[in-house]
Amino acid sequence: MKQAQIVVDAAGGAGGGAGRLKTELDAFLADGAAPVRVIGQDRQLTSSWLLRREVDAAGAPVVASLNNVSFAWRGDERRVLVHNALHFLAPAERGLLKLQPRSLRAQIPVVRGMLHRADVIAVPCSAMADRVADRVPAVRDRLVVLANPVSPVGPRVPTDDGVSTILVPVVPSPFKNVVAELRVLLAALDRRPEVIRVRMTAHPHELPADLARHPRLDLLGQVPHHELSEHWRRTTAVFFPCQVESFGYPLAEARVYGLPVLAPDTPQSREVAGSALTPYRLSDVDSLADALDGIGRTVVAEPDAFERGAYFTRLLGLDRERPGRQPDRSSAVEARAVRP
Repeated sequence: MKQAQIVVDAAGGAGGGAGRLKTELDAFLADGAAPVRVIGQDRQLTSSWLLRREVDAAGAPVVASLNNVSFAWRGDERRVLVHNALHFLAPAERGLLKLQPRSLRAQIPVVRGMLHRADVIAVPCSAMADRVADRVPAVRDRLVVLANPVSPVGPRVPTDDGVSTILVPVVPSPFKNVVAELRVLLAALDRRPEVIRVRMTAHPHELPADLARHPRLDLLGQVPHHELSEHWRRTTAVFFPCQVESFGYPLAEARVYGLPVLAPDTPQSREVAGSALTPYRLSDVDSLADALDGIGRTVVAEPDAFERGAYFTRLLGLDRERPGRQPDRSSAVEARAVRP
């Protein structure tokens, strides 16, 4: 049997953005046409696995890691996807680490140190590229911006009852400012005469009791991606106040489905959401109340803005000559899957 040309390590988390990426990878590889062998799908990212994968990847000219940690010595060309902003916090943000488990804090020097072993370092947006370059300046010329793939399941459909809804596809977490901003959203909605429902991917115990009981709020729990896609198709607008993100899937989802997304007016929001962005100032009820006037506007859907084929072709270097070719670092920064 012919040795696969590219070995991809997919060990690590199965939920959230990491799980979403694996789903897109499976779909990309479904026809078996790409010369790719995936390892580690059901593995946790442990120190023993990091050693084991070097053995499993023996003989592969190209190795790629989807879990932030570059291969150490296998491969003539080593590629790594870096997509956890918590590994690259700015000095002013370091207080967020106090809220994180010790295991995550221990990962930071490993992730950063192993970047020096990578030839190509992919990040999901320009803001994440800046984070990595600021924390590890020596790898700046190896960075490539590739927005994560987002594949819609179909066009939007009207709701049966005609009631407007705002989807908040965020799981509460200590480093996300969603609880405080959810209060701002509900306060802004209370100023409006029409009925607008808010649907959030959270359980009651994950929110303060008064928020969990709010009459406008419907809590969906943690919904698998394939089920959440139906909410995306049937919602009116999206609310995504988070700032410490490597990408921001809700910004991209809003763009592909053609939905206004209420989010902070940052370069990252503008890059990923494009014309779907409806900006507001964080913690400002008046600003958010004004932004709500735009939730009924028409946004042209861009279902191919984050197409998986183009993404994995670039991420895995399938568009480049093989084998044994030395990576052309000077051209790495030209790859970009979203328009600034």
